[in-house]
Amino acid sequence: MKIGILGGSFDPIHSGHVYIGLRLCEVLTLDQVWFMVANVPPHKDKRAVSGAYHRYAMTVLALQEHKQLLASTWELQREGRSFTIKTLESLSRSRQNDRFCFIAGSDSLRDLHSWKDYDKLLLEHCCVFVQRPGFEVNVAGLPLAQALKEVIQPICSETHHEIQPGRSFLINLNPPPVSSTAIRETLASGDTPSPDWLSPAVLRYIAKHRLYEDNPSSS
Repeated sequence: MKIGILGGSFDPIHSGHVYIGLRLCEVLTLDQVWFMVANVPPHKDKRAVSGAYHRYAMTVLALQEHKQLLASTWELQREGRSFTIKTLESLSRSRQNDRFCFIAGSDSLRDLHSWKDYDKLLLEHCCVFVQRPGFEVNVAGLPLAQALKEVIQPICSETHHEIQPGRSFLINLNPPPVSSTAIRETLASGDTPSPDWLSPAVLRYIAKHRLYEDNPSSS
């Protein structure tokens, strides 16, 4: 199987996340995309992240109508901080007949050089960086060695591409302009987010558990 790994805090998961998963199944001919809920994301303030149980539950609810999109507890079962390279190495060892690609927003490219074993990540695995509206990235301007820049290939979303180790993509999918931060801020102000931002099931879950009422500035 060809499996995409979309990691994140999903605090909360929104329509942009789901859209990206569905579109990448088409463009990269993926069999599945796993939404891997991070335990303690290394690039976030852990005090500002909602509990793992709530984030996983919301992810399950958001994906329940899309059979090729799955919520994963892989990271939640691991102790300590979540590092992409360790996750991919572990998955590759345990599922040797499957091929994996890591999916992230293009904004992560700006600080990719600070990630653990980032050079090994690009040279030995497949990564897909999705351009975020308003945060478009030009590979040429990144603080990476030229050899690593050459690994990252801009691709068109209108044609199919094959995932391979040592080959990474930068793609513009034109996802909906929504962010978890905007959702949290809207809820904290007492307003209701646009129905285009969240699935009804996730919004009901948030209301039931009174999430984000006092934590609008988390990231």
